[in-house]
Amino acid sequence: MIEKLATILRRYNFARQLYRILMRIDLSNSIPQIAPIRIKKSRHSFRRINLMVPSINNEHFFGGVATAVKIFEDVRKSAGKSVKARIVLTDTMPDNSALSNFPGFQLTTSETDHDLDLQILSILNKYQRDIFLTPGDRFISTSWWTAYNAQEVIRQQAQTYRIAYPKMGYLIQDFEPGFYSWSTHFMLADATYRSDIPTLAIVNSSILSTFFSQQGYEFEKKFVFEPRLNEALKKHMLSNKRRRKKKILIYGRPSVERNCFLLTVAALKIWIELQPDLEQWEIVSIGERHSPIKLGRGIVLKSLGKLSLPDYAGLLLESAIGISFMVSPHPSYPPLEMAQFGLRTITNAYANKDLSKYHENITSLDTLTPATIAEALVSATAERADIAEAGISKQPALPQYMDDSPQFPFIDEFVDLLVQ
Repeated sequence: MIEKLATILRRYNFARQLYRILMRIDLSNSIPQIAPIRIKKSRHSFRRINLMVPSINNEHFFGGVATAVKIFEDVRKSAGKSVKARIVLTDTMPDNSALSNFPGFQLTTSETDHDLDLQILSILNKYQRDIFLTPGDRFISTSWWTAYNAQEVIRQQAQTYRIAYPKMGYLIQDFEPGFYSWSTHFMLADATYRSDIPTLAIVNSSILSTFFSQQGYEFEKKFVFEPRLNEALKKHMLSNKRRRKKKILIYGRPSVERNCFLLTVAALKIWIELQPDLEQWEIVSIGERHSPIKLGRGIVLKSLGKLSLPDYAGLLLESAIGISFMVSPHPSYPPLEMAQFGLRTITNAYANKDLSKYHENITSLDTLTPATIAEALVSATAERADIAEAGISKQPALPQYMDDSPQFPFIDEFVDLLVQ
């Protein structure tokens, strides 16, 4: 009885102390993404490459994260077995399904100074994050906040071990300040491109790389790779067994402002008043689930949400027209996939980006208004009046888009510079 009472009192005292600490923390004025990471000196001195990424869970494992993991795997192979590897997760604890995708990796905690060859470490506590570091640890960052965190860790590493700043790899897959209005987050994202940490940038597409150069960003070394058509989509495309329909496919994500969903809907409401054979056309939206939207004249924009790759490929094979906007200097994947599958594709230009230069199926609008989009859609439906003529394109959507050659031929050079 006395022991139970003592346990209760200890828990009560701990809870009271924790409450007092939380009351001193003004959560409303914090920036969770850049909560400090405290490094702890390791008893080891081995070399290790760390991939810093928000999440590896299946619901996040697409696009940028999938590309980052692919590059990490190539880096590991190039570095050899003498260099250990660690995946550092900043935002989400991995579930069992995610861990099964990384055979050989062991989930660890920050309390132990591990010497495992392959490990996964989550540092999710936004107000006290610790990580053991050797002088031979090197980082590859992905999203802007992982880059910010890695840069701060590298500064501590240099001070702790009295060494020059080690180089950092930075996988850049978009201009991330553009994800925010002019703001605190805009400036923090921008700052990661201007760091005094020597940065080896890996940039997704020559179009995005040119944009960074035009904006005056400079890095220790810059490597560039071009987008590739997803291998699973390529297999479905080559089968080409479906028959085209008078269907308009929209990449519509209402929660992502840079995809201009509201602008697309406004354009469709104009288009339905202009289209002569309106009743023959069907309009569907993919990418994110939303409620059906009545456009007028009995036409409804139906949402199919996020699709599996086979379902997405099937839809590409049977659709005639694609609409996909991205207010960004990155080319983005959906318009490239649509054009390659033979859809007459309407997208937007931005800065130096003009995808119409790369594919005959792409119309790239310099001015994006409901009227200009509606006009382009009327022209596209006229071109696709005979659906049988809309076949699979043999022209690659971008250089190397359909290649089977290695996508990251610079990996050996990158690794040599990173771990030296």
